[in-house]
Amino acid sequence: MAAAPRPSLPALTGLRFFAALHVVAFHVTPREGRPGWLAGLLDNGPASVTLFFILSGFVLAQAYLGRESSGQVSRRAFWAARFARVYPVYLLGLVLTAPPFFQFVLRQEGGLTLASLQRILGVGAAVFSLTQAWVPPVACAWNCPGWSLSAEAFFYLLFPVLAVPVARLGPKALRWFAVALVAVAALLCGLWLLGDTLLAGDPAHRDTWLRVGEYSPLLKLPQFLLGVVLGRAFVLRSPALPETRGTGLSVGSFAAAGLALALLAVPWPGASWALRDLALTPVFAWLLWTLAKGRGPLAAFLSRASVVRLGEASYALYILHIPLAFYVRAAERLSGVGLEQRTPWGYSALAIASFVGVSLAVFSWLEEPARRWLRHRLSRPRAEPLSASTGLL
Repeated sequence: MAAAPRPSLPALTGLRFFAALHVVAFHVTPREGRPGWLAGLLDNGPASVTLFFILSGFVLAQAYLGRESSGQVSRRAFWAARFARVYPVYLLGLVLTAPPFFQFVLRQEGGLTLASLQRILGVGAAVFSLTQAWVPPVACAWNCPGWSLSAEAFFYLLFPVLAVPVARLGPKALRWFAVALVAVAALLCGLWLLGDTLLAGDPAHRDTWLRVGEYSPLLKLPQFLLGVVLGRAFVLRSPALPETRGTGLSVGSFAAAGLALALLAVPWPGASWALRDLALTPVFAWLLWTLAKGRGPLAAFLSRASVVRLGEASYALYILHIPLAFYVRAAERLSGVGLEQRTPWGYSALAIASFVGVSLAVFSWLEEPARRWLRHRLSRPRAEPLSASTGLL
């Protein structure tokens, strides 16, 4: 199978950085002294993972489901490329997070006991095999952002199978398929909220149900498939757009971004975060579609070389920010400076800046070299595109 050309979607790569930054800010910014809109924006950081899932499907479709594609994807080459893209930095995140995780387990289990060893080995088996999102109690264990990689691994397993039927659909059928996927997402959301209501008087089971809603790959699958369908529809569009359409895309990207920010600035208490993600799903899809064409000021800004570079390093930023936050906080305590207590916002800004610097270094010196080395070892030469910057991955 001939190698497909690398899709040129610089604005979407730049967008990845701000989505990852949103998640990081959710975890490391202070909770006091924030105006209401900023509180909502920061507290809704997890919603950006919804954007990642849609974006992942969109870019994979760009790379593998071109205009003349039959949907046939070499499974070995595809899975080798995905593993090479995801696992090196993911493994680094697990290694860096191991000391605080072990410390946490030993403290909870009263020291080095059989129970603590069983717990560490059990969680380890799930996180190292990227299956933790299927086990609600451990989905957020060890290095919490890894749960989304567990969901992505499931999507990657399905993509070569789903690519053929999607490639057979025409533009009109793809539009109806997209509408159907949003409807399925709404149905799943409604069923999950019904279950949450029925379990209101059972705290233990309700907690497990909440984790299912937050982390289950099956509940996130419509978002990924929506991205695949949109990506395929995008490559089938007319390549030449009139200037008025280009202007419309520019206005549309600002409108979609504004609507997304408005939804993110609103508090979504309790289980209503599920409605938030549902409302954002078509908005994020609209935003990706308008930005993918690369027209207008917003797309131009996101396509700047410096922003694209940050977007390329956004996966490392996303997967490493939890362990980095632990070590930065430990170093700050040992220094005795007390910056976090005296100027929490300044401390957070410095921490995030350091995370970004580390992510750029990791991308250049570990992620890309490891990816090339693994692809050379695991896949046939020139078997499939080197594209693969998908979603946050």
